[in-house]
Amino acid sequence: MDDAQLITRAAAGDSAAFMTLVERHRGLVYRVAFQYAGNHFDADDIAQDVFLKVHRSLASFRHDAQFASWLYRIAMNACIDHGRRRTPVTSLDAAREDERPYDPVAADPGPEQHVYAGEVRRAVEAAVDKLPPQQRVIFAMRHFEGLKLTDIADALGVAEGTVKRQLHSAVHRLRHALRGVRGVRAGRTHEAAAHRPGVANS
Repeated sequence: MDDAQLITRAAAGDSAAFMTLVERHRGLVYRVAFQYAGNHFDADDIAQDVFLKVHRSLASFRHDAQFASWLYRIAMNACIDHGRRRTPVTSLDAAREDERPYDPVAADPGPEQHVYAGEVRRAVEAAVDKLPPQQRVIFAMRHFEGLKLTDIADALGVAEGTVKRQLHSAVHRLRHALRGVRGVRAGRTHEAAAHRPGVANS
């Protein structure tokens, strides 16, 4: 039975169909959750939350979309909401739509590039949380998950150009939100418009 049939049955109250969906896609959800949480306890907690949200939202699922992509978005949002980032992003010079995800080891090791203090990290997380939903997901997929633009576009079912535009918008919003936050290098706004192969649609 394919996902579409299982979704229809699960939305109608078939618990066995829903459990089949859970078992089929548990690996994807757990992998994403573990990469963000870094431990099995929190990954299990996130995965459970994801499938609870999926169960409540199945009736609103659009069958012209891919279930795996829809599930991935829910998982990414759950990870972000959980507040555990795998990679703190504190340099918005590095957080561009280029091919390489932000690597704090490869970047300039100056203190303005490597601020892991709780206050700054909370400021960055709060700013990311305020992004429009799809921008937030795409930004996280690019800079936390390290996915390529083409992979993000495929996962979300959107054009690569849409991913680039949304990443640019996300970075612009973050730069604006984090202006004046000590320890965050805002960089030059025009650099975010650089068109390289690189990553977020609301």
